[in-house]
Amino acid sequence: MNKEAAETLAIRAIAHIAGDDELLEGLFAQTGMGLDDLKAGITSNEVQLGAIDFLMSHEPFLMRFVDDSGYAPEDPARAQIILSGGPIWQD
Repeated sequence: MNKEAAETLAIRAIAHIAGDDELLEGLFAQTGMGLDDLKAGITSNEVQLGAIDFLMSHEPFLMRFVDDSGYAPEDPARAQIILSGGPIWQD
């Protein structure tokens, strides 16, 4: 996974969260963001990491995302590391 793939996963995670009222309310409660913050920051590293961190904070949320998106369960963790400035995986 490279940085572009990590960003794509994060944007898909944000879209997934935005499409589910329970997840959206949870994200806002956990991060303090509001809808305007989410919309304005969708391409920002901070918002992308916040969305991934949120999904990873509760396994059922994470599994719902990977089941719906087709990603492997470990992909969000890889994206989180990459977006945090960590190493890039060569698959």
